[in-house]
Amino acid sequence: MKRLLLVLVIMLFGTVAGAQEYVEPTEKWKVAEVWGNNYHGWTFHQDWEVDFTVENQDGRFTPSDEEIADAEYLIQKRIAYVNRDHYNQGGMCPIIDEHMRKYRRQYVGFTNDRGDHIIWANFLWDDNLTDERLASDVLLTKGGCGHFWHLKCNLTTRKVYGLEVNASNTDENGDDIIQYLPRAKKPGPRISKPKDRGKKQKVRKTGIIHGPEDKVFN
Repeated sequence: MKRLLLVLVIMLFGTVAGAQEYVEPTEKWKVAEVWGNNYHGWTFHQDWEVDFTVENQDGRFTPSDEEIADAEYLIQKRIAYVNRDHYNQGGMCPIIDEHMRKYRRQYVGFTNDRGDHIIWANFLWDDNLTDERLASDVLLTKGGCGHFWHLKCNLTTRKVYGLEVNASNTDENGDDIIQYLPRAKKPGPRISKPKDRGKKQKVRKTGIIHGPEDKVFN
């Protein structure tokens, strides 16, 4: 009987120890493809760096499939009113609310200082763009008029706003040129000028000094 109890205690301890050692993986996909009623796009994780902000931004969040569906419902319901002025549209440029199915989307989530959840939605109509390219980064563009636009949707206040439609970017022949804008370049380390021209230049480390080793420059 004592031996049986000892075996049960050992098994129980092993189970508890195993449970304590297990760590749930924190790694997540940075980009997720989403599909729904009249839309197809990609959601970018809250850790994905972007070159833009929203008003009163306080943080980022990763939109769920349900939040994307909710944003799309609000956008598709209200886009005709938000786009009533047809800015940068007409003629050879499409009226955006008449061709919603043509656009593939990119979604980025923000929070503001009131805790509102805001989705920045990017709409692109370019048959030359591959799905792989659209999933590789948030694409900002110049030119293309009504083929490229973005807006914001506040899921908390249910407001759709901030519509921006690209202008045309014509060359000397009147052809519209579409440019995919490069990422904003981050400044590199500063290089100090040595007093002695015979000495090599030194790289000055910037940022927080964590310990004595950070004060040593080669």
